[in-house]
Amino acid sequence: MKKTSVNLIPDIVNPSPDYYCTWQTQLYATNGGKPEEQRAVIGEKALFGSEKPYGWAYFYEQARKDLFIVMDDSWDVPLNNDPAYYGNLTLSGDKFPRFTKGTANGLKPLNEKIKSLGWKGLGGWVCAQESPLDTESKSSKEYWIKRLEAMNEAGMSYWKVDWGNKANSFEFRKMLTDLARIHAPNLIIEHAMVKDMIPYCDAFRTYDVPAVMSIPMTLQKIVECGSVSEAVGENKGLINCEDEAYIAAAGGYAMGIMRHCYTGRFPNGKADMSFPEIHRNLKTKTYEVIRAARWHRVAPAFSGGNISVSKTSLCDSWKFENANEEIENWWFNNPLVSDYIKDGVLTKSAPAIIARNASLPQIEPDLNGNLPYLVTSFNPNGIYSIATLGRTVSRRYFIPECDVTVKTASAHTIGIFGEYKSLTIVTELKFNSVLMQDIAGDVSFDVTEHIKVSGNKLTVPGSLISNIGTMSQPDNDTSEPGVVLRLTI
Repeated sequence: MKKTSVNLIPDIVNPSPDYYCTWQTQLYATNGGKPEEQRAVIGEKALFGSEKPYGWAYFYEQARKDLFIVMDDSWDVPLNNDPAYYGNLTLSGDKFPRFTKGTANGLKPLNEKIKSLGWKGLGGWVCAQESPLDTESKSSKEYWIKRLEAMNEAGMSYWKVDWGNKANSFEFRKMLTDLARIHAPNLIIEHAMVKDMIPYCDAFRTYDVPAVMSIPMTLQKIVECGSVSEAVGENKGLINCEDEAYIAAAGGYAMGIMRHCYTGRFPNGKADMSFPEIHRNLKTKTYEVIRAARWHRVAPAFSGGNISVSKTSLCDSWKFENANEEIENWWFNNPLVSDYIKDGVLTKSAPAIIARNASLPQIEPDLNGNLPYLVTSFNPNGIYSIATLGRTVSRRYFIPECDVTVKTASAHTIGIFGEYKSLTIVTELKFNSVLMQDIAGDVSFDVTEHIKVSGNKLTVPGSLISNIGTMSQPDNDTSEPGVVLRLTI
């Protein structure tokens, strides 16, 4: 391979509303504590403290310019967790004393601090209800106008509107978005739970899934969202698939990253239930986040489009064992998965392939008859993306390495994620050479001599994708490969 002087990833800010969210880091900092403990820990020490388990604002240095940082539940609630403050949306003075001292809007200096560290902007979790502490607002509309104007003055970037008394109200959620367009036009509004909101919001989160079944559960939720009409008016109408970074990258979806940079067990030695080492060990896959965020500079998240789903579905499973009781009891009793457990085995199915604005790829099973999940898309800007995604079978997570064939039409730039035996690209382009680069890196290589060309087909060895696609990550990072391939004329 010959190193080139061409960097295939532009030095721009990712236009997609991607973010890192603090909720699971709140869990980590409290040693897997109750939600009340998680709510109490969010504050300036958590964000800017110099010692583990704090300092969350210093995570993701290589991706900060491409990500918002979203403070989760309860940045606006005092340390005593008084529920009367839910929906208050005023920065808590006892959690953020340095930022609220001498100012009516502590979010403004906090936002400036966050941006000074290189983040794209600051966001916050929003409880879908009004706080009874506000006795001055004469209506719900007046209540939210007041808060949106404060957000606009602070330069706040993102609202993650979640649960609350009005969480399932379409009318309430649409009112928030409509008011934001007038009173905080630069504020991105994310909704959840009410699918009919998709055309009327900037981002719609597919919502919580446990790591052990995150891939099939997220894919199924995406399919369920796919029948909703395209964005209306100024709304972005994007789907946010939360922590599944490579689904977001390959499928043209936004992401809300939950994994964080503190690997291993909780500080007290207890196993981390949310990101278990015995499964995907997502906390050792931070370079997947970097690659997905950088790829969105090239192929941003987009709304609408035609979704094709394979007739074949795959079924994942996880067999519970008492040997890992400290984390498996938590999963076993989790309402997110309890309906899918029978005789001690958790099972969940999802379509084998999801394609947006693209034909379904062809894929051959591996030697053991296994297939990966596969997501692919044609971005409206003409860029093609594809990802193979891992399987969970019994108690093992793996990506079957298969021969995959895709039709990329006139796309000269292709994002490739995951593992393959080979990837055959059917193209309409005449090309002279092939460049390839780790999406997390800044150096491309001429790999033309390693590619098999036959007519309008070029076959890329899976080993080449894996070698280049993990080149930038340190040895202790287990992220799956991610490369950009460029056909040069």
